Amino acid sequence: MVSAILMAGYKNKREVKRYSKTVAEHYGETFIETGYRPLREFKTVIDGKKESKPLVQYTLEKLFASDYIDEIVIVGHRMLLERRLGNFIKGFQKPCRIINQNSKIPLDIIERFNIINRKVRYNTIAGNLIKGYAASTACKDKKHALFVASDSPLTAMEFIERFLRTVQKYEDQEAIVFPAVLIDIQRDKLERPPLKLLNDTAYQLPGEKDKNGRQGFRLSSLLFGNPHLFDINTINTAYSLRKALNPNAQLRLFRITRTLGYPNVYSKYFIKKDLSVKEVENITSAFFNGKVKLIPMTGEESTYDYDGTDFEYRMITKMLDSS
Repeated sequence: MVSAILMAGYKNKREVKRYSKTVAEHYGETFIETGYRPLREFKTVIDGKKESKPLVQYTLEKLFASDYIDEIVIVGHRMLLERRLGNFIKGFQKPCRIINQNSKIPLDIIERFNIINRKVRYNTIAGNLIKGYAASTACKDKKHALFVASDSPLTAMEFIERFLRTVQKYEDQEAIVFPAVLIDIQRDKLERPPLKLLNDTAYQLPGEKDKNGRQGFRLSSLLFGNPHLFDINTINTAYSLRKALNPNAQLRLFRITRTLGYPNVYSKYFIKKDLSVKEVENITSAFFNGKVKLIPMTGEESTYDYDGTDFEYRMITKMLDSS
């Protein structure tokens, strides 16, 4: 049985303004989100009837329904979440608690995980991650937990449970396990290009390859990790680089990989075109100071997250209608 940490944090107005500018400049998209994104209403068809519910509820329903999950900790805007979802949560027997994003990180947790305050502020993604983990039984038992993004409503319970069945064998070996989700070699349904890698793992998947033998991958909404086994101070930097197609992020990423002892990553990816999944594991393991495992999987719908753009809203709504 696994503790699930549902990440439902939010950015302040200044961060939202900065991000909307980045989206417009580098992706040519219109940022529409002005409120609390996890509670953005999406419509779907259930038993032939249209139903509207908040973004976070789509994932929350699957976590409640899964027999693999024995408790849920939500980190986000506690007042708004309780107001909108309080009665829904009370309808389940499975333990579920909400941690306020603006609460401070407990001093004992700061000491236990050697947290550097300037690198892990209480209301950042890393701060939310460690506060959620600290409130779970997984933390008490020093075990892995399933960290789940709240912005991916198409992530199926079947995908979550398939991932959890697979990662059980790695709990004693790896600090962090990610699904590396196979997608179209050119672009996915949200017009996003993949990371093209040679799949040199034991998890071989049929599918299109480019002329260099690479397949396309993207990360999903899931992460299986144990903060006792990696450096939590690295999380915010990693999260800031997640949209690596931004030229500034690319430059920063290649500078980081050079300092980690991997000076040829740019050449391997863009010129030689032979960067492999296992090499990415080695690089990220050095970065997080803990062993990282990437598991190639099918389940493209789990990569469709709502970042707040008009195009994403329209496309995800369309996919929910047809799911």
